[in-house]
Amino acid sequence: MPKKIKNKGIVLASLALGALISLQLRIINLENNGLTTSERGEQLLRQLKSLKNEEETLNKEIDDIKNEVHKYKNLEGEDKGDIKKEIEKYEILSGYTDVSGEGIEITIKPLDASVENDISKQITYNYDLLLSMINKLNSAQARAISINGQRVLSDTYMDIKEDKLYMNDTEVKEPITIKAIGDPDTLSSALKIKYGIIWEIEHYYNSKVYIKEVQNLKINKGSDKTNL
Repeated sequence: MPKKIKNKGIVLASLALGALISLQLRIINLENNGLTTSERGEQLLRQLKSLKNEEETLNKEIDDIKNEVHKYKNLEGEDKGDIKKEIEKYEILSGYTDVSGEGIEITIKPLDASVENDISKQITYNYDLLLSMINKLNSAQARAISINGQRVLSDTYMDIKEDKLYMNDTEVKEPITIKAIGDPDTLSSALKIKYGIIWEIEHYYNSKVYIKEVQNLKINKGSDKTNL
């Protein structure tokens, strides 16, 4: 005759606890890709060391490129002018240098304070309008562009976080000021086209767009760029 088990509740609780511990260990094991905590730590250390080595290699490549650029800048001969112009061109495009010259300054302002409470009408929420304007300025041969003082480059990105617009992790607030260096007439015409981007902003987003031609406009280099 089988013996009766005393304190069945304790036994069942112990079995349940054991099952939970086993499940937790399996979860930890899955998160570590089948490795123990110690092995996972060693793996992360190896990855960190590999990344540091890669960083050193990339820094060396950057230094080598800088040396090459300086060598071509100091080149003597008939080709010096053309090479210098090409270097300056790509320095501007990559944001490694400040840019000055004639251009336009665009200001976008809400028409009244109530717009600020209606997020669907805010330009900062509909930032595709800003991207469209930047594309049109680039198509009009703008040499450099900035939004609220931040240089717009090929790796510039915009993102909405908590109903706020960020450009390269810096919040963009209204009113918005866009500067573009290039031929003022060409740049202005690209934006003022009938039923174009300015018309859309002013008719559907309760904002006013002002364009001012500036003879001596300056746009600083990218904030994370160092001189070549």
